[in-house]
Amino acid sequence: ITAQAALRTGHSLFGTTLTVSPHKNYNLVSAIGCEDASKYGIEFLDIDFKKKAGFQRSIQMSKEYELYRQNYCGCSYSEY
Repeated sequence: ITAQAALRTGHSLFGTTLTVSPHKNYNLVSAIGCEDASKYGIEFLDIDFKKKAGFQRSIQMSKEYELYRQNYCGCSYSEY
């Protein structure tokens, strides 16, 4: 769906916040992103942002810029 939205809005690249989460399987997320990129003829930003303390850095930057960070993934199951 993200690749389709990127195409619809005139973008040539898409990515996901899932690559920063230490709770997500990067290899699986990467495979799905690359598959969708190929399917829709668009580029996937295939970077594991967890490397080099990326997750910790995202928390630090969120505090620095006073960004909202929810404490669950956003799906209805984890909300409870």
